[in-house]
Amino acid sequence: MCHKYGIKFENLNDFGIRQNIMDKFRGEEITILYDPGMFPALLTDKKGDVTRRNGGVPQEGDLKKHLEMFRKHLLEQIPDVSFSGVGVIDFESWRPIFRQNWASLEPYKTLSIKLERERHPLWSDAAIKKEAKRRFEKYGRIFMEETLKTAKKLRPKAAWGYYGYPHCFNQTPGQRSPHCSRQTMAENDGMSWLFELEDVHLPSVYLRQEIKEVDRVGFVKGRASEALRMAGKSTREQPVLPYTWFKYQDQRNDFLTKKDTENAINIIASLGAEGLIIWGSSEDTDTEQKCRDLQRYLREVLGPAIRRLVK
Repeated sequence: MCHKYGIKFENLNDFGIRQNIMDKFRGEEITILYDPGMFPALLTDKKGDVTRRNGGVPQEGDLKKHLEMFRKHLLEQIPDVSFSGVGVIDFESWRPIFRQNWASLEPYKTLSIKLERERHPLWSDAAIKKEAKRRFEKYGRIFMEETLKTAKKLRPKAAWGYYGYPHCFNQTPGQRSPHCSRQTMAENDGMSWLFELEDVHLPSVYLRQEIKEVDRVGFVKGRASEALRMAGKSTREQPVLPYTWFKYQDQRNDFLTKKDTENAINIIASLGAEGLIIWGSSEDTDTEQKCRDLQRYLREVLGPAIRRLVK
């Protein structure tokens, strides 16, 4: 987007940063597929009305319809059959572990329980919830598994993974410590079906200003460590590339400080991750000033921090 202002991010290789040629959104190094296919989802419009896309929840979804649309989206967005970069499936509408659908994702649990109550009106609440969990997780797994298998089949040279996995939920209201909870780690162990199939693990380590600097350090360490733990269980080599953002998740006008930038990069490297992905939204580059600010941050803060490690 910055090209229209005459601003190009060239020579990033001098810092040890790999980028798509011509700063393309989708290119030979990395391509992100945002909400590809037709995953079951509950979509809320501007009026607050909710629409059930493809059944709304995985146990009600049409897998064939989803995979046909996913195939179409992938072929359109990655036309190069020999694509060998990182392929990211960014799907965030629900999580395949029933318990983990809380806060804004709570409606997926609510609808699942409602559907089972309609199917089994004489069952106890406990039995209904147990069945809702079982069916949601069974079909959630099928959707995520078959989507990943399709991506790997169509572009076999790429390194495929889902954005944000494995989850950790550390430094959140429900888990204030820097570590993932034992329950979350056990749930990750139970998701070996996904982590064995992925070629690369892409945990999210977006920083927030609302937590203390020392807690931000623990946040990155906890999430990267869990991804490395899961990679270590695999029978094949799986790189870990934590997803970073050069701005704070809760203060989107503020670039990460030099200290936070260096801390995050140094922790990720010291733990043994193969690298990291530097993400940014289109809103980060939608004005000339934002592009110039990003160029300055890259040149003065991020680039030098990475170059010191690469050397």
